[in-house]
Amino acid sequence: MNTKEPNQGEGDRVSARRYNRDLRDFISEGRVEPAAREAERFVEAHPADAARAERKAKHGPVGWLERTVESIRAVLHRK
Repeated sequence: MNTKEPNQGEGDRVSARRYNRDLRDFISEGRVEPAAREAERFVEAHPADAARAERKAKHGPVGWLERTVESIRAVLHRK
């Protein structure tokens, strides 16, 4: 058993604590509003890209196999 990186089961507590700490820092440093304005400018300037990114995000993370299949399909359907 590797003691440096123990298996934490279904919930990765270390990553959860890191995420929560980073989120608290992001909020307390006043970075929410600037990030929201930047996102708004991007959506207004690139609506098609923003819509595509939103659709992709709604599908969740895609594994290696799925990315490979998508890449192959894109190559095969080029004209």
